[in-house]
Amino acid sequence: MSQDESVTIVPEEEVYEKIEKAVLALPEVSHFTADGYQEMISGISQAFGFRGHKGLLLRRSRKKGIKVYISLALHKGCRVNETARYIQMVVRNLLLSLTDETIYGIDVTITDIVD
Repeated sequence: MSQDESVTIVPEEEVYEKIEKAVLALPEVSHFTADGYQEMISGISQAFGFRGHKGLLLRRSRKKGIKVYISLALHKGCRVNETARYIQMVVRNLLLSLTDETIYGIDVTITDIVD
């Protein structure tokens, strides 16, 4: 890879923290949840000494770029589809401000609606 083709990569922990803060700042979002896959990966990460992030998983690939998986509980009464799309936009814009990596997906899974 030449100097002109270099990619800015922000430390993963910083990316996790910024995504968590941005998503939790949205009034429609109650909290992060963990579906089965994310819970398993988080457990494996913790076993290797990495901090677990419930309901948030970043996957980096040299060929494809970065993909984000988010599991959330939303507050009752919000418009679920619109909120999920807005979360994707917020996370995408945040990632674009942090890195030059290609974003190849932001999957938002709503696992619960709470009062």
